[in-house]
Amino acid sequence: MSARPLTARLTLTKASIAKVKGVIDLGSPETPKRRRYRVLRIPKSVVEKYLLARGGPVEIKAPPKPEKSKQKVLNVPRSEDELARQLATIAKERGADAQKTLDKIAKRARLLKFVPEHLWSEMVWIGPEDDDGI
Repeated sequence: MSARPLTARLTLTKASIAKVKGVIDLGSPETPKRRRYRVLRIPKSVVEKYLLARGGPVEIKAPPKPEKSKQKVLNVPRSEDELARQLATIAKERGADAQKTLDKIAKRARLLKFVPEHLWSEMVWIGPEDDDGI
Protein backbone atom coordinates (compact mmCIF):
# COMPACT_ATOMS: atom_id res chain seq x y z
CA MET A 1 0.00 0.00 0.00
CA SER A 2 1.30 3.37 -0.88
CA ALA A 3 0.89 6.20 1.54
CA ARG A 4 -1.15 9.10 0.23
CA PRO A 5 -0.69 12.53 1.72
CA LEU A 6 -3.58 13.59 3.87
CA THR A 7 -5.17 16.82 2.79
CA ALA A 8 -7.24 18.51 5.40
CA ARG A 9 -10.31 20.11 3.98
CA LEU A 10 -11.47 23.10 5.97
CA THR A 11 -15.22 23.63 5.94
CA LEU A 12 -16.43 26.89 7.40
CA THR A 13 -19.98 27.74 8.30
CA LYS A 14 -21.45 30.78 9.97
CA ALA A 15 -22.30 28.64 12.99
CA SER A 16 -18.71 27.41 13.38
CA ILE A 17 -17.19 30.88 12.91
CA ALA A 18 -19.70 32.44 15.32
CA LYS A 19 -18.33 30.22 18.10
CA VAL A 20 -14.76 31.51 17.72
CA LYS A 21 -13.70 33.79 20.57
CA GLY A 22 -13.68 37.43 19.48
CA VAL A 23 -16.38 37.18 16.79
CA ILE A 24 -19.31 39.51 17.36
CA ASP A 25 -22.77 38.17 16.45
CA LEU A 26 -25.10 41.06 15.61
CA GLY A 27 -28.02 39.07 14.25
CA SER A 28 -31.56 38.53 15.39
CA PRO A 29 -32.71 35.19 16.83
CA GLU A 30 -34.92 32.82 14.90
CA THR A 31 -38.58 32.52 15.88
CA PRO A 32 -41.21 30.09 14.59
CA LYS A 33 -42.44 32.75 12.16
CA ARG A 34 -39.18 34.51 11.24
CA ARG A 35 -35.88 33.24 9.94
CA ARG A 36 -32.73 34.19 11.73
CA TYR A 37 -30.87 37.14 10.31
CA ARG A 38 -27.23 36.67 11.20
CA VAL A 39 -24.58 39.36 10.89
CA LEU A 40 -21.07 38.52 12.02
CA ARG A 41 -18.35 41.08 12.66
CA ILE A 42 -15.05 39.27 12.48
CA PRO A 43 -12.02 41.33 13.49
CA LYS A 44 -8.92 40.98 11.32
CA SER A 45 -6.88 39.67 14.26
CA VAL A 46 -9.41 36.85 14.89
CA VAL A 47 -9.27 35.76 11.23
CA GLU A 48 -5.47 35.77 11.27
CA LYS A 49 -5.32 33.68 14.48
CA TYR A 50 -7.92 31.25 13.17
CA LEU A 51 -6.13 30.72 9.85
CA LEU A 52 -2.69 30.59 11.44
CA ALA A 53 -3.83 27.80 13.74
CA ARG A 54 -5.12 25.80 10.77
CA GLY A 55 -2.70 26.36 7.95
CA GLY A 56 0.22 28.70 8.32
CA PRO A 57 1.05 32.37 8.04
CA VAL A 58 -1.51 34.54 6.34
CA GLU A 59 -1.48 38.21 5.45
CA ILE A 60 -4.85 39.89 5.14
CA LYS A 61 -5.15 43.28 3.50
CA ALA A 62 -8.18 45.41 4.16
CA PRO A 63 -9.95 46.68 1.05
CA PRO A 64 -9.40 50.36 0.30
CA LYS A 65 -11.92 52.70 1.85
CA PRO A 66 -14.24 54.30 -0.67
CA GLU A 67 -13.80 58.01 -1.20
CA LYS A 68 -16.45 60.13 0.40
CA SER A 69 -18.54 62.11 -2.02
CA LYS A 70 -17.91 65.81 -1.89
CA GLN A 71 -21.57 66.68 -2.17
CA LYS A 72 -23.35 67.37 1.07
CA VAL A 73 -26.90 66.25 1.51
CA LEU A 74 -28.87 69.30 2.47
CA ASN A 75 -31.87 69.17 4.70
CA VAL A 76 -34.17 70.86 2.21
CA PRO A 77 -37.59 71.93 3.47
CA ARG A 78 -40.52 70.12 1.93
CA SER A 79 -42.36 73.20 0.65
CA GLU A 80 -41.88 76.83 -0.31
CA ASP A 81 -43.88 77.88 2.74
CA GLU A 82 -41.54 76.00 5.06
CA LEU A 83 -38.51 77.55 3.35
CA ALA A 84 -40.02 81.02 3.62
CA ARG A 85 -40.70 80.50 7.34
CA GLN A 86 -37.12 79.35 7.94
CA LEU A 87 -35.67 82.34 6.07
CA ALA A 88 -37.97 84.74 7.93
CA THR A 89 -36.91 83.23 11.26
CA ILE A 90 -33.23 83.66 10.38
CA ALA A 91 -33.78 87.25 9.27
CA LYS A 92 -35.74 88.05 12.42
CA GLU A 93 -33.15 86.45 14.74
CA ARG A 94 -30.12 88.05 13.10
CA GLY A 95 -31.46 91.52 12.33
CA ALA A 96 -31.14 93.95 9.42
CA ASP A 97 -27.82 92.56 8.15
CA ALA A 98 -29.37 89.13 7.68
CA GLN A 99 -32.29 90.68 5.79
CA LYS A 100 -29.88 92.42 3.41
CA THR A 101 -27.97 89.19 2.89
CA LEU A 102 -31.19 87.28 2.13
CA ASP A 103 -32.24 89.95 -0.36
CA LYS A 104 -28.82 89.76 -2.05
CA ILE A 105 -29.05 85.94 -2.25
CA ALA A 106 -32.53 86.16 -3.77
CA LYS A 107 -31.38 88.66 -6.43
CA ARG A 108 -28.37 86.51 -7.33
CA ALA A 109 -30.54 83.40 -7.56
CA ARG A 110 -32.87 85.22 -9.96
CA LEU A 111 -29.88 86.13 -12.15
CA LEU A 112 -28.49 82.59 -12.09
CA LYS A 113 -31.67 81.30 -13.73
CA PHE A 114 -30.34 82.77 -16.99
CA VAL A 115 -26.82 81.27 -16.71
CA PRO A 116 -26.13 77.64 -17.71
CA GLU A 117 -25.60 75.50 -14.61
CA HIS A 118 -22.13 74.33 -15.66
CA LEU A 119 -20.96 77.98 -15.48
CA TRP A 120 -22.27 78.68 -11.97
CA SER A 121 -18.96 77.83 -10.31
CA GLU A 122 -17.23 80.45 -12.49
CA MET A 123 -19.58 83.27 -11.48
CA VAL A 124 -17.92 86.11 -9.56
CA TRP A 125 -20.10 88.78 -8.01
CA ILE A 126 -18.51 92.22 -8.28
CA GLY A 127 -20.00 95.42 -6.96
CA PRO A 128 -20.89 97.30 -3.82
CA GLU A 129 -22.42 95.20 -1.08
CA ASP A 130 -25.58 97.28 -0.72
CA ASP A 131 -26.17 97.76 -4.45
CA ASP A 132 -29.87 97.68 -5.33
CA GLY A 133 -29.08 97.22 -9.02
CA ILE A 134 -28.02 93.58 -8.66
